[in-house]
Amino acid sequence: MLKTLIKTYCFFVLILFALTVTAEAQTPRKTIPTLGKFEEAVRNYAYRSLDDPPIPGCSLFAGSSSFALWGKKLETTFAEYDAVNRGFGGSNFAQNILALERIHLPYKPARVIIFCGTNDIAQGTDVETVFRNFKYYIARHWNENPLTEIYFVSPTHAPVREKFWQQGDEFCTKVQELASKTKGLFYIDVITPMNGEDGRVRENLFIKDRLHLNDDGYTLWAETFKKTFETQNKVRTKPDIRELFQNRKNLGLFDDPRFAEDGVAIKEPPAVDTKLNIVFIGDSITIGGGENSPPARCAEYLKQQAGISEVAFSNQGVSGLTTVDFLPSKNKQFPKVLEAANQFKNDQSGKLIFSIMLGTNDSAVTGTNGSPVSPEHYRRNLKEIVDRLLTDYPDSKIVLHRPIWYSDTTQNNATYLLEGQLRVTVYGLEIQSLVEFYSRTPDKTRVFLGDTDAYSYFKTHYESAMRHETGKNGTFFLHPNDRGADVLGRFWGAAIFESVLNHVP
Repeated sequence: MLKTLIKTYCFFVLILFALTVTAEAQTPRKTIPTLGKFEEAVRNYAYRSLDDPPIPGCSLFAGSSSFALWGKKLETTFAEYDAVNRGFGGSNFAQNILALERIHLPYKPARVIIFCGTNDIAQGTDVETVFRNFKYYIARHWNENPLTEIYFVSPTHAPVREKFWQQGDEFCTKVQELASKTKGLFYIDVITPMNGEDGRVRENLFIKDRLHLNDDGYTLWAETFKKTFETQNKVRTKPDIRELFQNRKNLGLFDDPRFAEDGVAIKEPPAVDTKLNIVFIGDSITIGGGENSPPARCAEYLKQQAGISEVAFSNQGVSGLTTVDFLPSKNKQFPKVLEAANQFKNDQSGKLIFSIMLGTNDSAVTGTNGSPVSPEHYRRNLKEIVDRLLTDYPDSKIVLHRPIWYSDTTQNNATYLLEGQLRVTVYGLEIQSLVEFYSRTPDKTRVFLGDTDAYSYFKTHYESAMRHETGKNGTFFLHPNDRGADVLGRFWGAAIFESVLNHVP
């Protein structure tokens, strides 16, 4: 069985690779810009995100070398804010704009902390151009994620660049004036706290190059940043996305001709408030821990980070169940799904969504209904479930999430181990294939590929994000802990928002 599964996995990988190459050959797409000497740094960040995807709603630290040199310590310092460091040394705003679609926008950050502009000015760029690039940078973020808060960190009075202080101050003044009129933009002054009693910058906050900070300098920055975040946390209220858009539009932030030049459509907010009714279909991972279950955290993410006015949901996760248990033809668990969905069926004010993550128990070697479910039968089972939901609820949308990773030591009342782990990996390919099938049917705007990143996140962070359980084969990792449930819910929420609500056919 294991050898057969490995061959199946390799076969699907080759098929998907061939399909990708064919699609790329047939479909023209925008060329990804390269960043010259910064290309390696940006590419490394992008590769890192494959194995360690940032959590939706993270705090993205972007900009130049002062963040780059802070390194992993920055992420540890701001761990409670789910910090992600994407600074690359020597960069300016133009280069960070080129990196937007690769290492900024995909992370769907709740906060962007940007330290940039000093290199622009030192390289001879005039203040007006730097300011124009800054405005385009923040406008691109807000076009994708209107609720993202952006914190601009003032250029320092680095001793080695004293001749540029005046231009830096002029740039700061422009950003401060814009922040005073723009919802969601905040100014962090690091010049004042870095000054001594004589009003000049303290050189003992820098390393020998008199440009970059030492440990004391970074400690001061951390304190300053956190004070700003804490202040905003205390006064934050949920804004109206339409008001945010109108405020930014009135200030001309979406007038930059680069939107058209870069082929970026300006996304206006919906005319009415959006309400979602979600039925979550799954197993014990979906059940979670009540108020902190993945469905509950998903609903909270959609309200707080995606601006959805109201989210009602029904958690139809059942421990130990497989796709076989949810088959309409078996009449076992599916009637309860229908019962849950019927509570929302007549709600004309809300969109009905089915969020499905099944497969963990299907992949077991023994111990669960129908296991081991072969990849082809898994796909067939999902299709039967999806087809029935499409028929019974013609206005609904369906989102299929990839099952998350579990350890190859997993063995409780059921046996999973390496064979199961490989099988659940192949299931992810089957889901992609199934969604691709629906994309060629009249239901192409109703069935979506949901989250695919949580698998890699849990594979990397199982020690901190999953429960340490003891089974017949020693310690194993199968279920998210409270932290993991929050993370999984946020991945689901971001995928639902992106696929269903932000989707352009």
